[in-house]
Parts: sequence; C-alpha cells; structure tokens
Amino acid sequence: MTYPRSALGAFTLIELLVVIAIIAIIASLLLPALAKAKERARRIACMNNEKQMTLGSLLYADDDPKGFFCATPNDGDDDQSWLWPNLISGTGSFICPSTENLIRTNRFRDPNTLQLTLYDLTYYAGSRKGPGSSYEVFGWWRVGSLTTHPNYQKTKSNVQSWMYDSPSIYPYCQGYRGSVAGASRACLFLDGDSGFAGTRNNIPDPIDNHGADGGNISFCDGHAEFVSARPERKYITAIYLGCDYDP
Repeated sequence: MTYPRSALGAFTLIELLVVIAIIAIIASLLLPALAKAKERARRIACMNNEKQMTLGSLLYADDDPKGFFCATPNDGDDDQSWLWPNLISGTGSFICPSTENLIRTNRFRDPNTLQLTLYDLTYYAGSRKGPGSSYEVFGWWRVGSLTTHPNYQKTKSNVQSWMYDSPSIYPYCQGYRGSVAGASRACLFLDGDSGFAGTRNNIPDPIDNHGADGGNISFCDGHAEFVSARPERKYITAIYLGCDYDP
C-alpha cells in the first residue's frame, strides 16, 4: 500500500503530547541549575564591586594623614560618596547585580568637604529595592560600640596589630579574644543587611542580597570573598573577626 507523502512524517497527537511532556521535564530540571549559575555570576560581579571599592579605599588611606580607610564619621554611617568620582569614576560599582538598587543623578554639596556629590551614595538603600548603595561600610572596630569597649576607626596601621578584646555571645568566637587581627581579617565592605522585616541584622537571610546562603565581604588587605552562612557560624565568625564585635 502506498501512503501519501504528507502522512509519512506526521506526528500523532499522542506523540506530540509525549514530546511536550519530555521537554517540560527537561526544562524543570535545567531551570533551577540555570538560575543557580546566573546567581553565581551575580555573586562574582558583586564581589568585584566590593574589591573595587576596597582598592579605592586603600588609595584613600595612602593619602589620608591618619591612614583611615574611609571618610565615614562614625560606625553607623554608610556614606560612600567620598569614593566618587576621583577613586571610582562610575556608579555601577555601588550596585549589587542581585538587587534592584539604583544611584540617581541627584547632587548636593557636602557640608564637610564642600564637594558636589551624588546624594544616593551617602547611604545604604536599606533593602534590595530602591535608591541607595547596595553595600555597607564597616570602617570601624567594634561596630555598635560598648561603653567599656570604645570603637576606633580602622587604619592601615591598626588593622595589622589590633587585638580582639570584645566579648561574644557565640562560644566559637570567644576563643579569639587576645589574638591579633591582621588586614586579611579586618572587613571593610559588606553586602547590605539592615535586619528589616523581622530578619536578623548583618546575618544573611532569604531577603538579603544573595539570600541566606551567605554574602560578599571585602577586607583591608584588598581581597574580597563570598563567605558562606551554611552553617551560619562561618559568617558570624567572619564578622566578629572583621570588626571585633558580634553581628
């Protein structure tokens, strides 16, 4: 029997449904992997942002008479406008690609330096959405200082010799008291985390830049890395060692 040419290569309805089902299964397996790969790429880009800000801070410290890494007046200030535009020419370095933050063109004259700067660089955005930097500055020892343990601004000199003496509520941090920090432990820029919406401050949560997995941290020796929060003691220890104070 001779069949029409058009009938020889045609799919039946059942065959077509089977093919669609197979494609759907493959897509369901691949999409999570693709999403993870995309987030890893964003983490790397974010890490590069923090490294660029840290390199700018090292140049700033070279010129500062006291060797300060940043121009923040206190440990709670996240002003990063002093980096722009002389040390970092663009604004992209202040935005984590895993967020929807933005730096607008609004300018004002800084009353301290009398320089024109971008207003949105003077504060941390507070979340993954809205204007402001995606990052926080940890340019001080003993963030959120205690009366008996006053805080000090980090300098190129004191990060080499700082001795941990702040108490910790975490047993795994207590053993570091009396040991010397070093520039590779002293943190400088972190993924922003303000502890809003009932989450914890400075400890990765699902709503933070890179979720609960961890966050990028840069250090005073110029390197930056993604610090895991699984288990969370890794991240908490990094913060304690980074500023001689619990998150």
